Amino acid sequence: MGYTLQDFCRDTREILKNGSSRAQVEQVKTHMERLLVDPQFLAEYFNDQHPQGLKRIYADSQLGFEVMSYRYDKARSSQPHDHGDSWAIYGQVTEYTEMAVWERTDDGSDPDHATLREKTRYRLNPGQAGVYYGRELHSIAMPDNSRYLRATGTDLETIERLRIDAKSGRVERIHARQTGAA
Repeated sequence: MGYTLQDFCRDTREILKNGSSRAQVEQVKTHMERLLVDPQFLAEYFNDQHPQGLKRIYADSQLGFEVMSYRYDKARSSQPHDHGDSWAIYGQVTEYTEMAVWERTDDGSDPDHATLREKTRYRLNPGQAGVYYGRELHSIAMPDNSRYLRATGTDLETIERLRIDAKSGRVERIHARQTGAA
């Protein structure tokens, strides 16, 4: 039998039950790469009938991590952004994703403006995964018909994140959605 989504989530839970240090998240990445090459997993979650866009395929009720599938027919790219205080692992299924890592070169004193420098760039090919930990700024670009898997330490819609226009330096705060009435 292959390596299933349930196996991956069980192994992730086991790794993260004692914390989510960079080393622990790197261990989760290794398990994700195992999942990314399982033919049954790919056939179930990344077939042509799978919905366009993103779809949450697992949310851990105990530790809060999530697993989402992404399927896009058209090319996409993003501005540099972070995942707030969460970590994220991107795992490539089809085509590729150009990943760029950015660093701020300003002192951070202006909350509405930043200057950035691209630090490194690499390509994720099918079966490969990349980790972004904490507030690491990164951007992604992918061609038509790209599909990838992403795991995060929490539901990103519940935390504040940053997106920065690489050319103008304008900082946008992506605010968490409200999670209940007061």
